[in-house]
Amino acid sequence: MKTVLLSILSVFFLVCSGIAQDYDVRSSSKTFRDADRRNRRVNARIYYPNITRQNQTNVAQESFPVVVLGHGFVMGSDAYQNFYNTLVSRGYIVVFVNTEGSFFANHEAYSKDLAFMVGAIQAENNNQSSVLFGIVDDKTALIGHSMGGGAATVAASMVEVETLVTFAPALLRFDTLTPASMVSEDAIVFSGSADGVTPPDEHHIPIYNNLGSDCKYFINITGGAHCYYANSNFFCDFGENSSSGNIQITRSQQQAITFQFLNSWFDYKLKGNLDAQQTFLLDIATSGDITSENTCDNPLVTYEPAEIEVKTFPNPANKVLNIKLDNLALDKIEFYSQNGQLIRSSTTNQINVSDLRPGHYFAKVYAEGTTVTKKVMIQK
Repeated sequence: MKTVLLSILSVFFLVCSGIAQDYDVRSSSKTFRDADRRNRRVNARIYYPNITRQNQTNVAQESFPVVVLGHGFVMGSDAYQNFYNTLVSRGYIVVFVNTEGSFFANHEAYSKDLAFMVGAIQAENNNQSSVLFGIVDDKTALIGHSMGGGAATVAASMVEVETLVTFAPALLRFDTLTPASMVSEDAIVFSGSADGVTPPDEHHIPIYNNLGSDCKYFINITGGAHCYYANSNFFCDFGENSSSGNIQITRSQQQAITFQFLNSWFDYKLKGNLDAQQTFLLDIATSGDITSENTCDNPLVTYEPAEIEVKTFPNPANKVLNIKLDNLALDKIEFYSQNGQLIRSSTTNQINVSDLRPGHYFAKVYAEGTTVTKKVMIQK
């Protein structure tokens, strides 16, 4: 049954990605120079939204938040194509820091490369010869996978960013936990329970526990692997096959689960979308694909409280979704996509959903000063 549900989730993720694809992906390579480290060459591959005439409204005011991405051990840019395709299409600039890709990677140097790139990309906003001229938002996230996750953690202790997100982060060849304690940004650590490359008890959990963030989440994907956050890579997959056991999900399923949380988290932290925050919190509270813990004090909307009876039917729906409230007068209903986008609202107890694509949505019901959110499915 769990496999069937995860397969449905994978399809749903692809559908939602299609809904959110407002931009085509373009890319460009550039070598930056770090003057503070004897003009060290820091190579980067920049993936950014292609602003076409069709979506060029108010281009002068349009800018895109930045995601600086650190790679895993001996993993190149191709392994993270799923990140570029998903995030750039949603209106983010993704910068792959393409240094220290050998078997003799200098972890400390790579951490400093990631930290340096945060400021270097911001400066591109004022560089008229840059492909990013005039489109760089002032909000940046540091993210990283495996070695890159440990390096992103250290980098976040050196520079100010909006959030830190790591995927199966590894303890590096130098002290990683002390820098982690100096990280103040809100953070997420993704972990897979079947990860044998960087076992959670030895890597992910110590890094999470030592983060200095007032608000941090540990999201453990049940049956998740180490390499499945990224696309297939020979060296990562070789290490996984040699060390990980009891992997219970596919690569596409793990990526679907990951982006379910990452998309709403970034829309909240980097774009200020409070509805996306509620989507994130609801998914944390209700997902059967993860276990989690956090240190955050966030205002989660009321979710099916026992004292208020709210029914949605039919569920799944395909033409009209009906809302039934017992003992309360309805004020309005707001209908949201999984990505936190308000689709429509109604002051009656019915919502027309006949034109919507299949997938999961949220019905936010307002009644006499109380708010209740129900998760519903649209099915054709």
